[in-house]
Amino acid sequence: MYPEGTLYNSKYKTLVVFEKDYNNPENEGFICFWELKKSSSKKLIFKKRLTKEKALDKYKNLLKDGWKSDNHTYEVA
Repeated sequence: MYPEGTLYNSKYKTLVVFEKDYNNPENEGFICFWELKKSSSKKLIFKKRLTKEKALDKYKNLLKDGWKSDNHTYEVA
């Protein structure tokens, strides 16, 4: 299953959001990198479609590199 969730770096300046593709939720989705600014605004750095395998690898690598899981909900659009 495609991972879903939000990860943030140790300085809490970048968010990584894993989203399922609703047309193919088991096998594909998107990864979005957001820059957080001090004025509570968010800037999209990039968004990319990933397969389930690549997304799981990226998710595991980010956790291994010290990124933390976040349970908060953010409005990004």
